[in-house]
Amino acid sequence: MEFKSKEEVRKLVWKRIEPFSAPPFPVTGRIPNFKGSKRACERIRELGRYRKSKTVFSAPDSPLVWARKIVLEDGKNLLAVKPRITGFLLLKSKNDLSLKDVTIKGMMKNGIDIRENELSKIGEIDVFIQGCVAVDRMGNRIGKGMGYGDKEYQILKKHGLINPDFLYVVIAHEVQIFEDLSYLMKEYDAKADVILTPERIIWCG
Repeated sequence: MEFKSKEEVRKLVWKRIEPFSAPPFPVTGRIPNFKGSKRACERIRELGRYRKSKTVFSAPDSPLVWARKIVLEDGKNLLAVKPRITGFLLLKSKNDLSLKDVTIKGMMKNGIDIRENELSKIGEIDVFIQGCVAVDRMGNRIGKGMGYGDKEYQILKKHGLINPDFLYVVIAHEVQIFEDLSYLMKEYDAKADVILTPERIIWCG
């Protein structure tokens, strides 16, 4: 099946994922959260490059909340971006974390504000975690249509935070995965290295 546009893919996924969706609702117009996102996020601990990492970046989307909690529980630094890329937050490892601590509201309360021109002080990012609306087996990712995911990647790259062993991770439900979406991609679209689902790990290529 070939799609005419990224928006056509989004509309299909938003409809397809409804039976598996989790709050917040509605799923339309956002990076959808889904039942099993916790298990998908836990799979990051199976990745060697994650285990060796010191600093991890995460988008603020709901399906990544467990990933952010795991990163901090594992004693790593977490760099998060504020909604609509209005700034960045640095969170240090912490005991007795609750999920509320790694929601957008919790991170805004507990994180250290980092301006874009201060990002170089963070040092290199080892792992970059994003959600998606859709992704294919080659790592081509489609977001909600605002371009934030790709902009976040480009900002980190511009400030020299992407190291040679950098790992781009996408958290997704199986119904969000397609065989080939490459014909819809633009030059600026960054490709993922690995997709984590509740059922499996998919290395892209």
